Amino acid sequence: GYRIVDLTAMITGPLATMILADQGARVVKVEPPGGGDVMRYLSTMRGGMSTMFAACNRSKRSIVVNLRHESGREIVRDLATRADVFIQNFRPGVIERLGLAEPVLRARHPGLVYVSLSAFGSEGPYAHRPAYDHILQAMTGAPYVQGAAADARPEYMRMAWCDKVNALVAAQAITAALLARERGQGGQHLRLSMLDA
Repeated sequence: GYRIVDLTAMITGPLATMILADQGARVVKVEPPGGGDVMRYLSTMRGGMSTMFAACNRSKRSIVVNLRHESGREIVRDLATRADVFIQNFRPGVIERLGLAEPVLRARHPGLVYVSLSAFGSEGPYAHRPAYDHILQAMTGAPYVQGAAADARPEYMRMAWCDKVNALVAAQAITAALLARERGQGGQHLRLSMLDA
């Protein structure tokens, strides 16, 4: 019965909200006009849709909203006033420019659990940099460990494990925040980074 407004794309956010949707949450995925989440077209295609997109977005409803227009942003603000969770994975600063930052939505809905996913966190020298799984793998040193032998070349794991680990952390953190809210702690702003996870 929980309601989630999902402004995430690619793997981490969609996988986190898919886990919650599978557990019964009502998830509305907000996608941009002109093609939607880019994951619809990446990976192996089946029936005109990426299998990765289908796997990470099952059990959800989608709505196309143009966030470049104020009327589209107001649609999202309205959805958030009726939601339990709002989740986004724009680079730090983008959601503020869109007028959908945590203080804006919190003013309309104090109990909202607001989730910000990023590659490197909201502060620091890499905060505004985009990143994908292979970049995070390299930063953790995991490809070096995968090389096994001391003189072996580094090897990436070909399964987007940084995305998946962060999705699991996010789903659990959201569940914990909802439980805390049920116990009188109010809404929270969860800030999760792939590198930390």
